[in-house]
Amino acid sequence: LSGVLRVDHVMALTRLYWIPHGMALDEGTYVDYPTEELFAVLSLESHRARCEVVGENLGTVPREIDEALPRHRIWGMFLAEFEAMGETVRAPSADQVALIGTHDTPTLAGWVAGVDIGERVRCHLLDAEAAPTELEARIEGAERLAALLGTSVDDLPGLLAEVLEWLGRSPSPLVIPWIEDLWLEGEQVNLPGTRSSERPNWQRPMARLLDDVLADPEVEARIRRLRRARAEAPPPSTTPKPEL
Repeated sequence: LSGVLRVDHVMALTRLYWIPHGMALDEGTYVDYPTEELFAVLSLESHRARCEVVGENLGTVPREIDEALPRHRIWGMFLAEFEAMGETVRAPSADQVALIGTHDTPTLAGWVAGVDIGERVRCHLLDAEAAPTELEARIEGAERLAALLGTSVDDLPGLLAEVLEWLGRSPSPLVIPWIEDLWLEGEQVNLPGTRSSERPNWQRPMARLLDDVLADPEVEARIRRLRRARAEAPPPSTTPKPEL
């Protein structure tokens, strides 16, 4: 049995972009789905299994999803990397699972350095002319997050520790650190929009063995700091959940 189920791209419960076989990407169309019925089934089954549900509401999110998640007591997702790119950086709320990034985003070290921007240019996902503007915005976002937490982008270990503690102290019901962030890995495991012929997505092994990771005193100290922050976070009962 599982205590939490994550629904990938939860927006697909409202609609999905279909491309007929043999046609180009811009020749598809959106097909609407029976949204309320699908959410009802998901809610019913999660209640029967006593399992919380997380909806991956990242990217272009229609208003129907933003309204449906709290109505059905489904947690959304909060990414520190995404939040830092806005003018105001807010903390995760009590109905959001908190993360620095996901398997589809750069690691913290890669995000700060803008490694993914160069990769996107190389894989023709971003025009080379747009890369400097993209990198400038990234630098501003990273510095904005670091300033909020009283640290510097030049101190990556310190920034990681502060981000983990910041997320940990939030009312978020669940904080998930990406394992490769724990040793400040610079290369992301997956670059969305690329084929395996362009980039070895999901094919490289982790840089470190799991036993070595667990025995690393720096990793242990970061996990300990996150646990302390979680212990000091507001209890879930302080924020009432919406009705089904």
